Amino acid sequence: MIHPASQAAPASDSSDPYVFFMSYARLPMTGTRTRKDPSDVALEQFHAHLCSDIMQLTDHDGEESPGFLDQSIDLGEDWQGRLKHALATCRVFVPIYTSRYFKREWCGKEWDAFARRQEEQLRTRPYTGNAIIPVLWVGQQHLTLPPVAAKVQYAHPALGKDYLQSGLYGLKQAGRHAKYRSSVWALAQMIVKVAQQTSLEPCDVELFKDLRNVFEGE
Repeated sequence: MIHPASQAAPASDSSDPYVFFMSYARLPMTGTRTRKDPSDVALEQFHAHLCSDIMQLTDHDGEESPGFLDQSIDLGEDWQGRLKHALATCRVFVPIYTSRYFKREWCGKEWDAFARRQEEQLRTRPYTGNAIIPVLWVGQQHLTLPPVAAKVQYAHPALGKDYLQSGLYGLKQAGRHAKYRSSVWALAQMIVKVAQQTSLEPCDVELFKDLRNVFEGE
């Protein structure tokens, strides 16, 4: 179990632009909807809060966001290439747990890419811990985890029972802003600590050939 650092030291080697990679499932665009769904807006706000907290906890230069979110990819850009590069260089993988997340093929492939990278490092370096930090977007009672996700700890003591029951989106929707922000701060500390402890090395994107959906058929 990974506990947040009581006093986070600056993360080393801030030349890596992405401290974390946020993996999430988009809501489908249905009907004539042109505006973003409130949950999409809430996710972007969470990403911004998390990045702001990490900037306070590290010496990241801020030239690029410390957290990768694929909504920043420009139209016409090599979408998969950009994603794979971010997965090959980020330090921590942050999957956003919703029921929809485990039904999306590409989310399962993103998980596979990061898992391959961790396994590659284990071949040459001692085990230093898992660099996957899940985030409950909804309460745990709404989720059915595939085996690969069930192996990863998400019930960290610093986040408390309210977080487990409601998830970050639930806390925000209920107007529990103080609890929401304290949970985000705790997650930021965990991400920084895990980035320091694991010191995951970048890999060649060739490692990501033939990615598979690790959520399927388990």
